[in-house]
Amino acid sequence: MILRSRFRGSRGWVLGGLLILLAWAAAATAQTKSAKRGLAYGYHSAADMQVLAPGISWWYNWASQPDAGAAGVYTSLGVDYVPMQWGRNLGNGPVTANQLAASIPNSSRYLLGFNEPNFLSQANLTPSQAAALWPVLEDVARRKNLALVSPAVNYCGNCVTENGVTYYSPTQYLDAFFAACPNCRVDYIAVHTYVCEERWLREKIAELKRYNKPIWLTEFACGDLPPSQITLPLQQKYLLDAVNYLEKEPAIFRYAWFSGRNGEIPFINLLGNSGQLTALGQQYVSLPQGWEAGRIRPVGLTASSQETNATSATAAADENINTRWGSVFADPQYLTLDFGSLHNISRVQVSWEAAYAKDYHLQTSPDGLTWTNIQTVLNSDGGVDNLTGLSARGRYLRLYATRRATAYGYSLWEIEVFGSPVGAPTATHAQADTEPLGLYPNPAATELHFSLPPNTRLRSLVVLDARGRLVLTDYAPGATLHIAALPAGLYVVRATTTSHRQLTQRFLKR
Repeated sequence: MILRSRFRGSRGWVLGGLLILLAWAAAATAQTKSAKRGLAYGYHSAADMQVLAPGISWWYNWASQPDAGAAGVYTSLGVDYVPMQWGRNLGNGPVTANQLAASIPNSSRYLLGFNEPNFLSQANLTPSQAAALWPVLEDVARRKNLALVSPAVNYCGNCVTENGVTYYSPTQYLDAFFAACPNCRVDYIAVHTYVCEERWLREKIAELKRYNKPIWLTEFACGDLPPSQITLPLQQKYLLDAVNYLEKEPAIFRYAWFSGRNGEIPFINLLGNSGQLTALGQQYVSLPQGWEAGRIRPVGLTASSQETNATSATAAADENINTRWGSVFADPQYLTLDFGSLHNISRVQVSWEAAYAKDYHLQTSPDGLTWTNIQTVLNSDGGVDNLTGLSARGRYLRLYATRRATAYGYSLWEIEVFGSPVGAPTATHAQADTEPLGLYPNPAATELHFSLPPNTRLRSLVVLDARGRLVLTDYAPGATLHIAALPAGLYVVRATTTSHRQLTQRFLKR
């Protein structure tokens, strides 16, 4: 079995001045581990699984059975094993439904499709060959009640060719696969990518939203640079930025870092000796999940300017990682958050778009007239700036940017502020934020019922699709959403309470 991937290597750039933000684990409060986060890795030991389990919820090893070393422990550790049918063969011959079904653990819930079939060096299946073989996977999924994940595609150089067409890109291959297999059942889309900046990761995920299905990113790491340019700080920075995006991107159902131990790409290993996490592994396991608890939600936002109507100040704190505030192309510029009353501020996290601020100040004010500097950032490297250890108070928080990193303006996806109202216990505020929005059944086909935390009143409720578009606003008084008319795919329900809190939850429409 071949476990290795090939990397496109068609994009090169040099990243400098990387500042690694490794204080996250100390700043974050105790939390449930991410349901999305996983690992692409074989050859686990039981000790490996034990140190990874606090931070990952699933793993796969490019096979239909788990590693012998981890087979007896992963279930008790709360880690889901996901089998894969790697290519056309299983064992010593062509895969059959009986053989594949017998090899998959009964606890499995999903079945991953072929591994990089457009690569001659990997599964090596043309779109029509993959389509012809897919009914075997459908048969197994039906027998064992499994959801089916598409062939896992990637950009390639040495690619399969069919009818004079060479399949370089993921969407090119998947379009041909679906054309050859129009009635095939595919519940999720899988993709690999080895870009080295979060903006290019966004680009790859955006390409796959066209299928309107939840996405599994089943391999990712920084690999599309010459090995001499890939450093540990670069991997750490990319992991930080990428996970922040993946956790908050509603189109992403699951993602898996590549890998535990592997020598193909510098500094990607999460594991050292058996049962020992590397510095990168400690970071991956400890990063927060989703939208963190303890955020202070502003009642209003203003900015010195906006580039277009679509990049207004309100987009910077709407809990939508795909909308952004963007300023005009000049220095200085500022973004102001109004919390409505005095608040203690302990942490601020800024998720920059590609046009970020090299230099900026965080300032607070009790009245919006007089301002006090609480943090100055010089030579930021963009991506996620996680500013911890703050001890400030104000009704207003202002990000005052003085030096642009590009010729464009200032642009950020989200600014998140953590703290508590003055006079209110922080723990109570954080506990209120962690109360979930209940959705059931999930997945659902026709009706979806929702429930709010105790002592919470609903102000409004909307449903967004995987691209962040508003698709539904009507709901029945009995806490029911009628979703029969929605196409199959991944959606997000966003409820706003009368106290201006926002509660979100994903669901899968079948």
